[in-house]
Amino acid sequence: MRAKEKKEINVLVGQNIRFYREKNGYTREQLSELIDVSINFLYDVERGYAGISLTTLKKICEVLGISSDKILWKNIDKIDLNEHFYNIDPKYHQQLEKIIHSCLEIISISSEEE
Repeated sequence: MRAKEKKEINVLVGQNIRFYREKNGYTREQLSELIDVSINFLYDVERGYAGISLTTLKKICEVLGISSDKILWKNIDKIDLNEHFYNIDPKYHQQLEKIIHSCLEIISISSEEE
């Protein structure tokens, strides 16, 4: 049963969950399966009709590769670099680190020349 009034915190949390769910390419059905809740419950959460437990918050953060502050605070304007790497297969991490290091060296050299 839905609450008569949406709580402001539930609306914010729901918006953030939806934002990161979509950014990670999950459907509502996929995410609900991964965090072990019903699709209807996840719909109510995303719309601000229902709140979530700490256990559910933890599952959401683990699946979406984000920290809980991304869900609890109004900050959905961008995704951190760390969040992009979270879902990348660990076998590629070393290669990515080398690429990033090389890019940083190029930026450093370019800055020195200016």
